[in-house]
Amino acid sequence: MHAALRCAALLVLLASLPGAEAARAVRVYDVTVREAPAAVPAAAMRAALVRATGDRGAGSDPAFAMLVGDAAAYVRLSRPADDGRTEVSLDGDAIDAAILATGRPLWPADRPLTLVVFEVPPESASVDGARAAIEAAASERGLPVSIVPAATLNLGPASLPGREMLLPAVQRLGADAVLIGRGDGGAASVWQWTLASPDVAESWSGTPAAAVHGAADAFVRMAGASSAGTGDGDVLVSVGGVRELRDYAGVSQALAQVAGVKRVGIEDASADTAVFRVTLRGSAETLAAALAGHARLVPAARAQPGVLALDWLP
Repeated sequence: MHAALRCAALLVLLASLPGAEAARAVRVYDVTVREAPAAVPAAAMRAALVRATGDRGAGSDPAFAMLVGDAAAYVRLSRPADDGRTEVSLDGDAIDAAILATGRPLWPADRPLTLVVFEVPPESASVDGARAAIEAAASERGLPVSIVPAATLNLGPASLPGREMLLPAVQRLGADAVLIGRGDGGAASVWQWTLASPDVAESWSGTPAAAVHGAADAFVRMAGASSAGTGDGDVLVSVGGVRELRDYAGVSQALAQVAGVKRVGIEDASADTAVFRVTLRGSAETLAAALAGHARLVPAARAQPGVLALDWLP
């Protein structure tokens, strides 16, 4: 089959798949864990940190040790699932603010919907194990995927459509990327993978689970590069009326929720005034305009050269 016909077949197949135009926003802070009841909050927090930051090692990062240790305080809902696991919903706004306060970046919750294609020889074993491995790794990383049946696609290694032909078909269906794996159908075997999106074109070898981790890592790198190239700058914000830990948390969360803000960190604190360093796409004027009308963060009467002065109301 020629490349153009293969691309057309891809388009027809994907159009028939349920959910091909599903929302890409990931529910980062709704996780499912299999642990003893006492260990559920910490396990859920570690899983959520991996999803929120895009960093596979975030769950054991010393910067987040306090979050893991105090995980129970962030649990909004916890209920048993049918398979012996526990479904946990965490306070995402508070955790986002805490992550930003450490200086670590967030991976935006609106993520590339990635179509996965298994291309295997006709005599190969079932791909059920590979499918399960893909879905488990995608859940772990918070990467939305949709698996395309390989037999229907019937893609040949010698005439695989190029990126310029695959992507328009994928995008017209509401997806953002395609991950194609060639292997023998085994979940533990090494496959050859090709990832294509408007911003990424990479190939590597590895297991199906490793393929998802490789794709997620690529998207996280792209998100970081995109943020670094948008003219981000640091603004010092002096906030009066910050007397207790809950005030620090409230101010951090209010600043982190402003559109364009990437990081919020505490620079200095004395008496009832704290200085925050805010990294954002814009300037102090941009931040001040975005906070205009905020119920608790209001302009302060004091003037400080080079610093945005605000007060935190009780």
